[in-house]
Amino acid sequence: MNYEFRIVFVAAIAASLAFSACSSEDFDNELWTASYDTVWQTVNENHYDSTFGGLDWSEIHGRYQDRMKAVDSDEGFIKTVNEMLRELKLSHYSVFQMKEKAKTGSPMFSSGSVGVDIRLLDNQVVISKVVPDSPADRAGLKPGYIVESIDGVAADDIIGEAEAEQLDHFNERKKLGNVADDVLGRFFGDAGTQVAITYLDEADMIHEATLERHQRTGETIISDLMPPFYMEFEAKRIGNDIGYVNFNAFAPPVDSLFDEAIDAMMDVRGLIIDIRGNPGGMHEIGESIVSRLLQEKTLFSVFRSREGTEEVVVEPRGATYAGPVVVMIDVMNGSASERFSGCIQSIGRAVVIGERSPGSVGPSDLKELPNGASFMYLVAQSLTPDGTVLEGHGVIPDITVKLDRNALLTGTDTQLARAVGFIRDEGRK
Repeated sequence: MNYEFRIVFVAAIAASLAFSACSSEDFDNELWTASYDTVWQTVNENHYDSTFGGLDWSEIHGRYQDRMKAVDSDEGFIKTVNEMLRELKLSHYSVFQMKEKAKTGSPMFSSGSVGVDIRLLDNQVVISKVVPDSPADRAGLKPGYIVESIDGVAADDIIGEAEAEQLDHFNERKKLGNVADDVLGRFFGDAGTQVAITYLDEADMIHEATLERHQRTGETIISDLMPPFYMEFEAKRIGNDIGYVNFNAFAPPVDSLFDEAIDAMMDVRGLIIDIRGNPGGMHEIGESIVSRLLQEKTLFSVFRSREGTEEVVVEPRGATYAGPVVVMIDVMNGSASERFSGCIQSIGRAVVIGERSPGSVGPSDLKELPNGASFMYLVAQSLTPDGTVLEGHGVIPDITVKLDRNALLTGTDTQLARAVGFIRDEGRK
């Protein structure tokens, strides 16, 4: 089985025909029931562990089937089914309305951006990056500034509300990453709309700014079932002797853009792949990247499913780069980005610098349910070549470095500075 991120289509038309004689309310109930059964059965047939971690999956079906009888809305359906899925205590199990998800502010799906990135440092919303010539840059925002409110809502209240929504089985890294992602999403939205913020500058003086979200480029469509992604890719040289690559998801055309970047930087002293905050995407993109960094055929990762164990072996492709490689991660990484960083670390091809990732790792599939909702579900367990299960464990950096607000205010990204220092130290050996 090839465990790429796949989209599985389900014919909702058949369900509509089957229930065409029902009243509107009965029709909805039938669709919710059919969708619930589809979710349960999909997990029953595809979960990588036939014992479900000791859970009685059949008992769970009956218990939540009783609760389904009281469902009277799509929102109630989604809430009930997701509560059932949370019994598994694993990532990549979720039912949601794709169109509604796309309407909310999202670093991946939103067409408009003001050009900032943020991190939670000491429970404060700190700007960690400002894109040159972006609305945020033109308004005078800088790394290290503290966001006090967004659209009239205090940052403390946004954080508190997001923290209250985190589940007990999430580890602290996953909770922190989710909260930061919620805050970051508020800076994104439709192009042409505005976001109003108050913030503290380097002297802790308070300011106000209203930023208009500009149209993003890099629109990429992977499937009709999903809204467009907005891909961001940067490749440059630091100090003329270190290659730097940064991208926001493991999705096309990152593979081809990375090829172009590595071809242009074969002479650098070392290469930094900055995937901090990268939520993941398609596993084969990571394999394409690593194929340009290997000198011999290598076992890169392992997938464990109900059908057995599959070893993913990657062969060198084209002209390959042999110098030192650093991969940068943090608590906002997820899925394919964690698999990539964990596996390239495990085979000894890269040093990982930053903060330990949450451990929210696929691979997963996506299918449309009879009622039109989308269902994401795990199809395998992801392991590094040395046998480490990434789900829940995450990736532990070889060198742990945290961001620091005071350093950001002076223009220093402490994690990036440590990566640059590591490569320059390696070059002296």
